[in-house]
Amino acid sequence: MTYIKQHIMEIQEFVWDFFDQDGQFVADETIKDKDDLISTVENNFGEMGVDIAKQEIFEIETADHFS
Repeated sequence: MTYIKQHIMEIQEFVWDFFDQDGQFVADETIKDKDDLISTVENNFGEMGVDIAKQEIFEIETADHFS
C-alpha cells in the first residue's frame, strides 16, 4: 500500500471513530461536535487531512460511503 493511501485510510478511520453505524456523530470527552473533529484532524493531519475528513463525513452522513 502506498504512503498516500495509508494516510487517507488513517484519516478515514479516525473520522469513523466518531460515528455510529447509523451515521450519527458520537462525541467524546475532547471532541464535542464535528467542528472539533475537523479542527483535531487539521492539527493531526494537516490541511489535506481536513479535505479528506470533510469528504468522509459527507459520505457517512449521506449514506454514500459504500456506493
